[in-house]
This record gives sequence, structure tokens and C-alpha cells, in this order.
Amino acid sequence: MKRKALCIAMLWAGVASIPSMALAQNAPQGGQRDLPSGQAAQQQQGQAAATPMGAAPGGGIVGNANAGQQIAASGAANGVTACVSCHGANGEGNAAGGFPRLAGQSEYYLSKQMAAFASGSRNNPIMSPIAKAMNEQQMRDVSAWYASVETPSSGDGGTSASAGGATNKGGGMSGKVGSGDRGQTLASVGDESKRVQACANCHGPNGAGEPPPYPYLAGQHASYLKAAMAEWKSGARNTDGSGQMPSIAKALSDADVEALANFYAAQPAPPPAGKTLNIAAGTKARPAVEAKAGASGPKNAAQGSAPQGVGTEQGAPTTGGAQGIGGGGAASGGGPQGSQSGNASQGSK
Repeated sequence: MKRKALCIAMLWAGVASIPSMALAQNAPQGGQRDLPSGQAAQQQQGQAAATPMGAAPGGGIVGNANAGQQIAASGAANGVTACVSCHGANGEGNAAGGFPRLAGQSEYYLSKQMAAFASGSRNNPIMSPIAKAMNEQQMRDVSAWYASVETPSSGDGGTSASAGGATNKGGGMSGKVGSGDRGQTLASVGDESKRVQACANCHGPNGAGEPPPYPYLAGQHASYLKAAMAEWKSGARNTDGSGQMPSIAKALSDADVEALANFYAAQPAPPPAGKTLNIAAGTKARPAVEAKAGASGPKNAAQGSAPQGVGTEQGAPTTGGAQGIGGGGAASGGGPQGSQSGNASQGSK
């Protein structure tokens, strides 16, 4: 009888230990204790925010630039067309055909666009079939290759600066075709009468970009920029979770879009994102781009505190750079995040 009781006690002890073993196996590493659900969610959000946006999260797929170069030049056996046939031998694009520059854009941004073409959130009769034929590794490879390529821009913008546009019925300035002044004003300050914020808030001064999420516009072909704005306006491009780009595209007149496209196309393209992403802006290796006085967007530290901008975010007045990671608002900080009190734009475009 004692022996039977002992066996039962041992069996019960073994069963009781199973939950403890399971808890031990599932316990957080590094001595972390269990957190209430709210705190755990905050911790997870913090960990996600710490993951660089240009890197594949969770140790995922990483692009191979050498493999990407081969695909760009010759295509792939699974039906992927060579990129050079439209985008040029060095990612310079084709202004006449409306094919964009790819050289120097960030790997993150390019791979996101390829995924959008494949999923249908961005529609294009040429790119959509190509993207759907590619696997994720090929997308990352090609993106890594173009992110590393340095190709001078052609400066194919319209006419240089002219007198500002005429006043429209809403009180704002209606852009003249090729009006450099109007394009620069929209780019650096925005138009409060149209409730449009400065492009510099997200795309950097003079369109230099804010990689990895925000693409450069400087040196991009005017024909492509106009087509892209038309896609935002029509809904053919639906990759901006914040809704800012569709709102801006609908608010701007055709003349405004023309002026902006010509202004950005005339600017020199920045260095490749793949070479500058982890280099602090304002250093010798990555000089800060000077913006005109009073412009919104990132500032050179030597310029001191940034002035207020006059743009808007989806109809709400802003103080300049608080709208994106570009910074440069009234309470702008010294780092790439800009205003410490502002709300960053949601995601890349």
C-alpha cells in the first residue's frame, strides 16, 4: 500500500511539473518578466520601431546587388524582363518614354514598389506583369543593385525660373508651365490656400529624399513625376497609408504639377542611398543640402533653428517639418526625426 501511494505521488509530481516546464520553455529570454498586455504591446512596438526600415525585419531576405545586376541586364529564366530595356544601362531611366530613374533610390523603397506592383496596390501595364513574375528574392536583389548605382541626372527639367504664377480664384498661385518660382515655392513652403504642405517635409530640401522610406525627387524625369501624380490622383497608385499623396495630388492643378515636376527634374540627383543611408547628414561624406531661406524640411545644423513652414497635413495647418521624418518644423530637433513634438508621416510612399 505504501509503495502504491509512493508511485501515485511520483506520477502526480511528474504531471504537475509539465506546466512548469512549458512555462520555462516559453519564458522571455534575458530574465524578462511577464508583462501586462498593454505593456507588452508597447514593448513590441518599441522593438519594431528599433528595426531599421531599410533592413529586412526578423532576419528576412537581404538583397544581393551582384545578382540584381544580372537580372537588370539580362532578365531571369522565370519570365522576368531585363530592366535595362526601359530604365537604361545604369538606371538613368528614359524621359521620352516616361520611365523613371532608379539609380540611387533606397533598396527599401524600390522593393516596396515592386511588391506593390505585384499585389495590385500600384497598377501599371508594364511593371505589374514583371513584378508578378518575380519572387521576393529577385525583387530585393534588383533593388539592392539600383540602390548602389550612382548615375548623374540629365537635368531634363522645363524652363528655368520665371515670374510667379497668376492668382487663382481660391487666392493661391496658379503655376505657369515651367514656372521655376512656383515649383520651388510648392516644394519648399507649400500652399496654405490649397491646404498643401511643403514637399520638403518628407522628400527633403530640393528633393534630396529621406531614405529609406521617402524617395528622392531631385533629378527625376519630369514626365515620370507628372505621371506619378496622375496615378495618385486617379487611385491607380494606392501605397500611401496616410492618404497624404492622393490628397495633395487632387489639390494641385495641372499647372502646379507641371511646375513642380520641372523644378525637381532640374535639380541634381543625390548620392546613392545605398552609400549614404548609414552616414550622418551634414558630415563631409554626406554634405547637407542647403535649402533657401524660410524653406520647410531638414536644415543644416549651421543654419540654427528652423523657421516655421506654412503647409498642411490633410487639411490641418502645420508648422512645416513636423509632418515627416524630414524635420524642420518650429520645434525641430537636431536629428533626422525633426520635430520632437510633431507626428511623423505614416509609412513611405
